[in-house]
Amino acid sequence: MADEVILVNGLPGSGKTTLAGKLAAALRLPLVSKDALKESMAAAVPGIPPAAVGVAASQVMWELAAATPGGVLLESWWFKPRDLGFVRAGLDRCGGPPTVEVWCDVPAELALARYRLRRRGALYEDDRKAREWWPRWSTEAEPLRVGHTLVVATDGPVDVGSLVDAIACRRSA
Repeated sequence: MADEVILVNGLPGSGKTTLAGKLAAALRLPLVSKDALKESMAAAVPGIPPAAVGVAASQVMWELAAATPGGVLLESWWFKPRDLGFVRAGLDRCGGPPTVEVWCDVPAELALARYRLRRRGALYEDDRKAREWWPRWSTEAEPLRVGHTLVVATDGPVDVGSLVDAIACRRSA
């Protein structure tokens, strides 16, 4: 079971994936990315509806986290009104380890601009989600607050060394 879980969370386009990769390397923790799982699953079993792939990827992410000895870093967009119960259940599956949430804080307009610029496959349904969900996401996005929460400005470069130090402080608290 995981001894520690670090969550990297934030709006789509907030810089989670970039930060998670650098942070996992700096902390020497395995990185489990929901999007990477979705892509692998969709490639392995073509034709599955995107929503079903997303649910399956979430379940696999938490199973992998629970099976990981030591610490693990998870990266995803967890929208508190929709996902808080799932995250709590996932952390319980991991044995309720100490948790640090890194919230990627960026102005919603910048996140949306980044989100619209990236070109991903139909699996993500980015155009539909931007149209249907962005108004709510942009006003209601907030950290889950399921452990220690570190808010990190991701509208520019992030000092990963300082973030590692802040996580270390939370570990010893």
